[in-house]
Formats: sequence, C-alpha cells, structure tokens
Amino acid sequence: MPTVQNSVIDEDEIDTILGRDIQFSGTVKTDKSLLLKGEISGTILCGDDLYLSPEAIVDAVVHAGRITVRGGLKGNAIAAESIQVLAGSSVEASLEAPDIIIEDEERFKGTVALTGNDEID
Repeated sequence: MPTVQNSVIDEDEIDTILGRDIQFSGTVKTDKSLLLKGEISGTILCGDDLYLSPEAIVDAVVHAGRITVRGGLKGNAIAAESIQVLAGSSVEASLEAPDIIIEDEERFKGTVALTGNDEID
C-alpha cells in the first residue's frame, strides 16, 4: 500500500523547489522530488514525489510517482502510486492512481480513477 504523505512538508528533504515568485508555462521534467509554490501551466513530469504547496496554482497535465496537493490544481494528474488532496486544496481535475485520498470533497470537482490494483484482499 502506498505511503500517505504528511500534511507538513520538510523542505530540506525536497530535491527541487520552484518558489512563489515563479510563473512558468511549458514542460517541467525531473526524476527527483519537486515542490511547487508558484504558478505553473503546461506539463509536469516528476519521477518521484510532487508536492503542491498552499500557494501553488497549477494548470497542467501531471505525471508523478506520488502527488500531494495543498494548493490549486486544474487539469489531469496521474500518479504511479498515490494522490493525496489535503484539506484546503482547490482541485478541478481528473485524478488517476492506485490510491487516491481526498480530505475535503467540497473543493474537489472532477473525476477519480483507481488503477493498477485488480486484486481484492
């Protein structure tokens, strides 16, 4: 079962951080963990953990190992392991992962597809 991320992120353990002052449109690609605090649109390809801070505004197609959302997300998010939408987030997206947790459904609008686990224990 995938690991659920803590709601407080230790920034010292993140490989790459894009700060609040960043406004970027295009493709972001990394094999390492990534924390987004700014405004990003386009495509995000993250081979490890992707974190969206409360300040983040993301309108993108997102692929990552695990995704933790505390900010704004629009578009499509696909995770190899899990997606966690924490309370206070604003999500209008299609989410796809083997494990999806949505803490605050009032701010979620979109679709959820659980994938990759056809066995029932």
